[in-house]
Amino acid sequence: MKTLHLTRQLQRCTHKRFELYAISRIIHKVDDLDVKFITQQYVSRPDGFALTDLYLPQLQLHVEIDEGFHKQQIDADKIRELDIVTATQHEVHRIDASASIEQINQQVDELVALIKAKIELQKAEGVFAPWNPEVEHSIERFKALGYVDLKDDVAFRTSVEVCNLFGHNYAGFQRSTASVPGYPKYKLWFPKLYPNGEWYNELSQDGKEIHEYNIESMEKRATAIEKSLTQDTTMVVFARVRNEVGQTMYRFRGLFVQDFEKTSVEAGSYWKRVAERIAFKVA
Repeated sequence: MKTLHLTRQLQRCTHKRFELYAISRIIHKVDDLDVKFITQQYVSRPDGFALTDLYLPQLQLHVEIDEGFHKQQIDADKIRELDIVTATQHEVHRIDASASIEQINQQVDELVALIKAKIELQKAEGVFAPWNPEVEHSIERFKALGYVDLKDDVAFRTSVEVCNLFGHNYAGFQRSTASVPGYPKYKLWFPKLYPNGEWYNELSQDGKEIHEYNIESMEKRATAIEKSLTQDTTMVVFARVRNEVGQTMYRFRGLFVQDFEKTSVEAGSYWKRVAERIAFKVA
């Protein structure tokens, strides 16, 4: 699986030769199959959405290859269904690809040295988690932890896996919500946080707010809002996204409650994030 992932990542940047040169050199010189590399990763920053050329999730480090021209403005509505990383506290490093080949190589070598130093530091502190595609999205990994946390890159391939992680024993699951064993006032929620059918849903760029809005009719909007206001439920959100190779995943976004001050029939439902971790209560 590592071979397939790495070759697919390099294939995604073949249309930009300088980017391909710099990224492939970084990957080859780091030379560590325990490190995950993702190319063409969309990120959310305080000033808007951006596309980083290389992302190392274990280090929360992004690399941008500057080829000397202005990058195209990103249409937020066209990327909302993708697996967007919130990068407000991540490191961003730039490679000036308009320089000479010798200077590009020097920049890459300096960055590789930094990457290796960060890996060694994490290992010394006992926090480095080697990349293992066989288990990184398995429920067994998180059952062993006993919780899911926003900082741990939590995503699963199906909503069934999410339900069973929390204590259900489903063979199949098609609904958008499910109960949470041990938490009577909580629900698992699997929203599409992008325009879909009669719903216009979106996650704020900082990941702290969900806006849920029925565009088909005022009546349906009012019914949905009235129901959510009377139930007063905490939603454990696993949003449906498409990952870097186009696969559907369910990404943990945190725990959300209704924002009563902002929610109205005219404005739609607003949900605010109140926690980034939840432990399992499974007997």
